[in-house]
Amino acid sequence: MSDSSVVNPRSGAAGFLVLLGAILVQLILGTVYGYSIFWQPLTSDVFPPIVTQAEVEASDVAVAENATIVADAAARDALLSSQRGYLAYAFSICILSFALVMVIAGRVQDITGPRVPAIIGATLMGLGFLLAGLMESPIVFYIAHAAFAGGVTVILLLLFHVISERLGERTKPFAAAIERGIVVAAVVAGVVLGQRYVGQQQELDKLFTLWGTIGFLAGAGIGFAYVCPIAALVKWFPQHKGLVSGVAVAGFGFGAYLFKGRTLGALGYIERYGVQEFFLVHALVCFVGVTIGAMLLRNPPTSARPAAAKSVPDSTWQDTLHSPAFYTLWLMYFSSAMAGLMVIGIVKVFAGEQLVAAAGGPGLPHDQVADLLARGAAAVGWLAIFNAVGRVVWGFVSDRIGRTSTFVAMFTFQAITMFVLGGLDTELSLAVGASLVGFNYGGSFSLFPSATADLFGARNLGANYGWLFTSYGIAGVAGIAAGNTARTMTGSYAAAFAIAGVLCLISAGFALLLVPLGKREKARLAAFAR
Repeated sequence: MSDSSVVNPRSGAAGFLVLLGAILVQLILGTVYGYSIFWQPLTSDVFPPIVTQAEVEASDVAVAENATIVADAAARDALLSSQRGYLAYAFSICILSFALVMVIAGRVQDITGPRVPAIIGATLMGLGFLLAGLMESPIVFYIAHAAFAGGVTVILLLLFHVISERLGERTKPFAAAIERGIVVAAVVAGVVLGQRYVGQQQELDKLFTLWGTIGFLAGAGIGFAYVCPIAALVKWFPQHKGLVSGVAVAGFGFGAYLFKGRTLGALGYIERYGVQEFFLVHALVCFVGVTIGAMLLRNPPTSARPAAAKSVPDSTWQDTLHSPAFYTLWLMYFSSAMAGLMVIGIVKVFAGEQLVAAAGGPGLPHDQVADLLARGAAAVGWLAIFNAVGRVVWGFVSDRIGRTSTFVAMFTFQAITMFVLGGLDTELSLAVGASLVGFNYGGSFSLFPSATADLFGARNLGANYGWLFTSYGIAGVAGIAAGNTARTMTGSYAAAFAIAGVLCLISAGFALLLVPLGKREKARLAAFAR
């Protein structure tokens, strides 16, 4: 029985049950933005203890056999920072996996309906955290290694699909053979590398396990489940695509805020029971919670679907990849995601450093520095809250004034914010700056799926938005790399913020070009531009 066949067309509550399921799914998926709380406790679980030479020489200090000995406290801090940086790659891998798997998940969603891929997502996300909680077991090292090999295979196959689509008929005689060759090469390389490296160094095994579990597997789970609520909701509420998309994905933002809580969230549980114990509990929460939400998701029967204000022809993902409007949207999404993810990745450190510098810099007492760094962390909470709020507000506004005008306003506000962000140095101004970044960044997650449906139709939204979402994964890597590079070369994040601001201004101009670029698709643009 199909998802849609059990819906009562006359029941006005059916669409709102889908909305409830969408919010529940997104609340749990949003925990990905809380990954930063894992790095500190995981450092002691993954890496050997670090001791200074002075501690070794002290007769009253016991030194573990596997301890790493460094010259002084400064060297220890530097090594700790480096270790946490390696752990944080799990977040980048998760975001990249999230974005790339959405291409596959979107196509599955368009064929089967939203429930099946969402349940697949629940299973993969739960499995990722379950294996991370069992990372002391040697067999988990091999499973994580296999997950990595699978991830590389998926990336290569997606690249081949993109290239073959652009080349057209010329690749068809060889396509199946090339795909089989990619899979065989990945399996052989995985086996050879696994035999050579897995089990040789425990800290590397644990590191790769985290990258493969809460990185690749959990990211793949998020990718499978994320698009399903959005694709279903735009079919139930076609005249309010921006608003319902915003309400659904606002759950993603609020999920991150709740996840970081000390009383009811992950932070307090980790402090009491440890991070690996938390992974096991969170695996159950992810599987059960997303599965319950998935069971509420369904497409409306064709006869019961409300008519959109204007008819929009449906494009296949192949047609979409040949549209200039798609690549314009892709670059716009990249600009928005790069600005937002850059700030999300460094806002805690950035805000703390700004407050310390404003108070007098490195000469301050240690206790005062620690207090200022803690105050700077408040910016993280403000960004998370307004990230969720922006998803609803910008979606609502776009339904009223049109997607093009809303894009121009959102990108212009974000550009101004990025230009002034580097000069903020008070608690209030940093809170306001972080809130504005989150507010504008959050709008992307309601505007871009709505714009994709406007331009290319709702029927194949899963696949079309999946391809568009690849820009998010690439922007996640580019934004964090740009911020770190600017900090290393100039001692400040200001240059990276300025680059992101320029890209946002360019994207505001791109939004104005969407209509003339798409004149070949006048029927679609009639629903898009007002």
